Amino acid sequence: MMSLSRPKSSGSKIGPQSDFREAPDLDRGPQKDKKKQNILKIGTWNVRSLIRPGKTENLILEMERLNMDIVGISEIKLRDQRDYWQNNHRIIYSGDEKGVAGVGIVLNKEWGKRVKSIVLLNSRIIMIKLFLNDKEDVAVIQTYFPTSAHPDDEIEEMYDQLDEVLELIDKKDSLVILGDWNAAVGNTKEVNVSGNNGYGRRNRRGQRLIDFCKEKEFVITNTLFQQPNSRKYTWTSPGGLKFQIDYIIVRRSQQKNVLQSKTYPGADINSDHNLLSMKFRPNGRKQFRQLNKKHHFDFSKLQETENKTKYQEAIKTELNNIDTNQIPTDINEKWILLRDAIVKAANNTIGANKELPRKPWINEEIIALIEERRKYKNLADIQDKIRYRYYKNLINREAKKAKEVWLSELCEEIENLLKCGKLEKAYNLIKKYFGQRKMMGNSIEDENKKLLVDENDIANRWKAYIEKLYDDNDELNDLNEDNEDLNDGTEITKEEFEWALKALKPKKACGKDQIPAELIKALDNEIKDLMFSMLQEMYETGIVPNDFQESEMVIIPKKSKSKKCEDFRTLSILSHTSKILTSIIKRRIEKKIDAELDEDQFGFRHGKGTREAILSLRLIIEESMRINKPLVIAFVDLQKAFDNVNWNLMMDILKEINVTFKDRRLIYNLYKNQIAHIEINKAKETASIKKGVRQGCQISPYLFNIYIEKAIKECKECCTGVVLSGRRVQMLRFADDIAVLAPDEFNLKRSLETMNEVFEKYKMKINMKKTEILVCAKEREEVNIKINNEKIKQINTFKYLGSNITEDAKCTSDIKQRIALAKIAFNKKKTLLCSNNVSPSIRKQLIKSLVWSVALYGSESWTISERDKKRIEAFEMWCWRRMERKQTDMEDTRREKT
Repeated sequence: MMSLSRPKSSGSKIGPQSDFREAPDLDRGPQKDKKKQNILKIGTWNVRSLIRPGKTENLILEMERLNMDIVGISEIKLRDQRDYWQNNHRIIYSGDEKGVAGVGIVLNKEWGKRVKSIVLLNSRIIMIKLFLNDKEDVAVIQTYFPTSAHPDDEIEEMYDQLDEVLELIDKKDSLVILGDWNAAVGNTKEVNVSGNNGYGRRNRRGQRLIDFCKEKEFVITNTLFQQPNSRKYTWTSPGGLKFQIDYIIVRRSQQKNVLQSKTYPGADINSDHNLLSMKFRPNGRKQFRQLNKKHHFDFSKLQETENKTKYQEAIKTELNNIDTNQIPTDINEKWILLRDAIVKAANNTIGANKELPRKPWINEEIIALIEERRKYKNLADIQDKIRYRYYKNLINREAKKAKEVWLSELCEEIENLLKCGKLEKAYNLIKKYFGQRKMMGNSIEDENKKLLVDENDIANRWKAYIEKLYDDNDELNDLNEDNEDLNDGTEITKEEFEWALKALKPKKACGKDQIPAELIKALDNEIKDLMFSMLQEMYETGIVPNDFQESEMVIIPKKSKSKKCEDFRTLSILSHTSKILTSIIKRRIEKKIDAELDEDQFGFRHGKGTREAILSLRLIIEESMRINKPLVIAFVDLQKAFDNVNWNLMMDILKEINVTFKDRRLIYNLYKNQIAHIEINKAKETASIKKGVRQGCQISPYLFNIYIEKAIKECKECCTGVVLSGRRVQMLRFADDIAVLAPDEFNLKRSLETMNEVFEKYKMKINMKKTEILVCAKEREEVNIKINNEKIKQINTFKYLGSNITEDAKCTSDIKQRIALAKIAFNKKKTLLCSNNVSPSIRKQLIKSLVWSVALYGSESWTISERDKKRIEAFEMWCWRRMERKQTDMEDTRREKT
């Protein structure tokens, strides 16, 4: 084994624009398949809620039966926003908090993979952009306009919002607007807008739609084609009257691309609306779209000795195939050879992990009932209507029953896993099926608050934002090796390497090198020795591979409907192999750093944590109240503290505390030339990082602690603090969460002014808008503190590290808050915790781990009154009653009255 140590459409012409056009030559001629290959069958349907069990599955069944590619849906009545796959269909929707309106788009597998960008404007307008080819995209908008009961102002606001979305679409792209417009344009022809094949009479809002189409040069497709009346109407009123209020609209310039537009009255989803469909041929031909999928290896195969051996031997084979004369001397090139060998061997031996699809609970019996119900949908006979209603109710009952059976089987599976001690698998299933849904990020805005849709524009916006966020006017100074002892630092030992390798956490996202921790741990001793020698060389020379300096940037929304970059969290994913090296450095420097930290720092230290910090603060407040001494606390908020660490100051501080030269040199080279990779679908960008500690790096918490410690020590020189039980306490800290203590307003203001000056010297800034003051005294006192002409807000309660701290020093507010949060946690897992298919003992175990862990956070610091004790006991009974599905006497009485 080698040693590394040291287009254009080709269809026939379409006839002149006419209200009587049909798709030409679709059913004859040798080019039939080629033409159909480029036809998009798209529709819109008001489904009248997707809440009932089985309705989403019913929708997908109808799409498959009618060969629909895309269906826009309205009035779905679902909450929040989601983008997920089900039964080989991609479902994207946008609802509201009340679950009143809601719109969405459902795409088959092929078109689901072509989604480039999504704009979830609100619960009535959604837009997606689909990749067609390198020159053209297809933009699809689904709308749901308010009914006639709503005022005209709401309608005009809707048109204004639609204008905003239309401005995001390039003129070269195909455009299709779908929706329930709640407007009747009628059968009166409007030149260049609508044909005379509409249905019914035009009303006032129909005229508004006509005016809108005239202004935008749009045509209403389902008024252009001659069809029987049964293929024109889209809605049947409760009185049996039929109306055409759903429309599919395209640009006038693409009217020739519309091959057909009609309704499917036989399509059934228990809605009073009909499915409206259109066949559309875009100008360009479809091209294959390759998605940038992250590779997920099947690590379960590594549990088998045979597969593990194959993987290890494959790596050696790859390395042995390298010509000895081609072995590089550069450490980066050496690492690339080893990295590629590991990844290639894993691909060839264990392969990708194929996630098992979610087991469908809709059975053949329910599908047969849906087919039977469809037969009676449009029949006029009273007996047929009764049969339709009978099957509708029967399907609802059977679907509910089938889902309950499926949930029962799932609960039994979770129980069996818990009984067998397979806790990880059990809790993964709980998280997958009963966990909180991930928030979906919307398209972001640029600096001028304009929504961005194009993936390249979005990637460029993120690049600009990240580079601005992590920009620093101070360039990282070169290491002055002339004044250093180049041999200062012991070489990495095998014991350190083995310890760091063992400490690697599995099931974590991998960085730029795409090597998960599981693949590293599965290496045999020979390859591990090879990796060990490489890490030794990196430490001795101070040179690290590019993969160690680069990171994959992951963008996660902080809240639903996020549009500004500031509303997202940016997380950096680092190389796992680099974590072996940084773990060794962390172990070497943590004791030196810990020795420099004062006792009031509780963050990232052994034997200390949030609970100890909360308890300390409560004890201080209670003691000051006991001796009748006022206590004024400022909870200081630092703006992006971890992201504003200045590298030059950090390196100077490390030298001050006698961190060895080789350790400092390695840290220096990990920080120098940092690059973040941003990937938005197919668009890729890189951003330079010039300040802040590295996210996800083992040494970052320690580097931050010593950095801020130096600033705090300067601040303490002018901070009075308070004296309790003979000890002076100036502040309490958990990393960058700082509580400054003072006996009165004057001393607190002086402390804050000093901190403001010192932090500026350390390139940090206090956020005066988020900094708040709490006065703890027997009688309420008002304070008026201004820093830099900004008044700091005084509050009655502050949430400190997740626990409510009040001015009266009582714990009742915190206990109420914890109980409320625990009830939310219970209700999120209610299906599982209240299931009779799981034994009571298992459900109790789950309640203790999933609910009581939330309720009792910070309880070590509580001083509990008799009323608080009864409140906690009442919550305990609340849990057990709901677990056993028993109601309280009050709830029984309320139900009887109802």
